[in-house]
Amino acid sequence: MNMYSIRTKQEWQKVLDSIHEELGMSSAITDKENRVLQVSGERNPLCSRIRSFEEALAFICSQAQQSMAQETKKKKRPVIDTCDAGMAKFVVPVFYQGDFVGTLTACGARIPGTELETFLIEKATKANGRDIEELIQLVPQCDEKTIAKVVQRLS
Repeated sequence: MNMYSIRTKQEWQKVLDSIHEELGMSSAITDKENRVLQVSGERNPLCSRIRSFEEALAFICSQAQQSMAQETKKKKRPVIDTCDAGMAKFVVPVFYQGDFVGTLTACGARIPGTELETFLIEKATKANGRDIEELIQLVPQCDEKTIAKVVQRLS
């Protein structure tokens, strides 16, 4: 069993596109080994900058995805949190006939009123503070209630 046992690629794409449109966050489905199968939406410029550095990708993005995916699989319920850079992220487990087959995930928005981890981002990407501050201004904002509503609908 896999993610495509539940929905076709086209059906998953519609789900992913709706998440991106509603939240402004890039979205993806992963298999049970946490490999990305499909995506929707371009990453914001700050996420693109982070992901362009292998060390930053591993430390900021992959680490959060791995730990949240493990938690959601174990608890059998969605997890809403932030990546190590401080941007909103959620992971929804997907089960088929009782078997864990993958996740539905989205990330890359700023919760209004929160600060992103500029020092960590600067260190991981070797960028200066002014450049990071400019990229932060381009991160879409999305409030926690809206994210929780979407996650509830998905689960």
